[in-house]
Amino acid sequence: MRTSPLRTTTSGAAVVALGLSALAVGVGATAPASAHGGSTAALIKSFTSMDAEFGIAVLGKRVVFAATAETGGDEPWITDGTAAGTKMIKDIVPGAGSSNPRDFTTVGSKVYFKAETAATGEELWVTDGTAGGTHLVENIGPNAFSSEPSSLTAVGNRLVFVADDNVHGRELWSSGGTAATTQILDNLRLGNQSSSPHDITLTSSGVAFFAAFGDNVAAELYRTDGTPAGTTLVKDIDPGGVGSNPQGITPLAAGSVVFSAENGLSGRELWRSNGTAAGTVLVKDVTPGASDSSLAKFSKVGAKVFYSSSSPGQDPELFATDGTTAGTGLVKDIVPGNQGSIIESITDIAGTAYFTAQTAAQGRELWTSNGTAAGTRLVRDISPGPSSGILGPLVANGRFLAFGATTPATGREPWVSNGLSTGTALVRDTLPGNTEIQAVTSFGSKVLYQGTVEGKPTLFGVDVQRYFDVRSAKPRTKVVKGGKARVGKRLKVVTGTWEKGAKLTVRWLRAGKPIPGATKRTYKLTRKDRGKRVSVRVTGTMAGHNAVTATSVPRKVKRS
Repeated sequence: MRTSPLRTTTSGAAVVALGLSALAVGVGATAPASAHGGSTAALIKSFTSMDAEFGIAVLGKRVVFAATAETGGDEPWITDGTAAGTKMIKDIVPGAGSSNPRDFTTVGSKVYFKAETAATGEELWVTDGTAGGTHLVENIGPNAFSSEPSSLTAVGNRLVFVADDNVHGRELWSSGGTAATTQILDNLRLGNQSSSPHDITLTSSGVAFFAAFGDNVAAELYRTDGTPAGTTLVKDIDPGGVGSNPQGITPLAAGSVVFSAENGLSGRELWRSNGTAAGTVLVKDVTPGASDSSLAKFSKVGAKVFYSSSSPGQDPELFATDGTTAGTGLVKDIVPGNQGSIIESITDIAGTAYFTAQTAAQGRELWTSNGTAAGTRLVRDISPGPSSGILGPLVANGRFLAFGATTPATGREPWVSNGLSTGTALVRDTLPGNTEIQAVTSFGSKVLYQGTVEGKPTLFGVDVQRYFDVRSAKPRTKVVKGGKARVGKRLKVVTGTWEKGAKLTVRWLRAGKPIPGATKRTYKLTRKDRGKRVSVRVTGTMAGHNAVTATSVPRKVKRS
């Protein structure tokens, strides 16, 4: 790292300003030699307060979030990944007051969230990213009685959520973005007793599953298509008992889900449902009898669901299921014995699971799995030895991965990975010291990171796709043995310096169109080229990278 560009002043705010200014122009922030395509961590904006855990939503190629800046309170903001494109959407509670927006959820071209005002209490709001398109949806809890919307979930073109209208208790609601389209779906527990729906999960068929208390049943599995008629109990898994209490409801395939539940006989184990009572079954009793398996961290990866589970004589390790008994089981015992590897952040990258796991020898690091023991491996020990390299979440961007990682030399900084050890790299040491950067969300080709600069939460953007472009050069053509480009002469491609290890392929072009069979490093000009412009296109490919194509300046072939 280079010496800090920050200068000591009598004002903490001035120190922050100086640090951000230096970062914005790249002073004191070093990029590793492996940086690709000029992609780096670009400063977006620093805030007085901002916490991604309060919710963040992608709206096209922009991101909506909550923050407090130099003026105003905690309000909804939007960014396109640039400083100029980052602004407060609307000052819902004008001045220094805060509306405390939370739980941002995208439905089509809108983002729903909950916000609080003195007049309404905490209610449901919606935005299209503009001040004019940001408004209260409906005051569900009248007379400033907060309905406290929660579990906001997109179901088709509607929002499904939980709210309390002070009449029915906490029940399931649906909204199309206006008061007229906002309605209670079903009063699952009659009167003002709450059914308290939770774990709302959308499937590929457009139906959402959730857990709730019914009028005559304890916590069981329900489903909804976003309409009152389509909101029903799926199955009373533990009839007459304390309820199966479904947890970790996760989409599988063809509109089905897997989840953990208790039936009063098998303990907490893995279940599957296709939305019918007959199709809701115990998948596998991993820990036989009434004892529980400790199931958690469910995540759909390709055609399977990966999760963490214990088994007899073994603390939680990586498991996977395809929804069948035979296709459910331990993937790999990463830490043999009773300790367990403490699986976190299971993420789908093109059908392959990436996750963090912890071992005594390596700490918490990045791992990957194709669902087999042989195909489960450590990607890279980022912080060598028992100290942990990764503590925060993993964020997918296409076929690449983004996260914050820690080394003794840099502290926690933005990292990316293409799944290869050599392709798992620091993007940039943004500022000397520990900026505590973590990946937040993916939008377009970029990933949004949140970190700390001089004690202030700060947003950074990284074009992850561009980072993994093959480093290229502008090719040119040269006449072999000199002279003018004319019929009978040979042109040679000078590729320039491309990334080490990249495989280069050549295609000659006549008037911008491929010349049949012309794929060698040299090309003999023919009568068809007379008077035409000939160029060469070079494409570089490399494992784990995006292919890049560059074309030379066209050279006109003499007529005589």
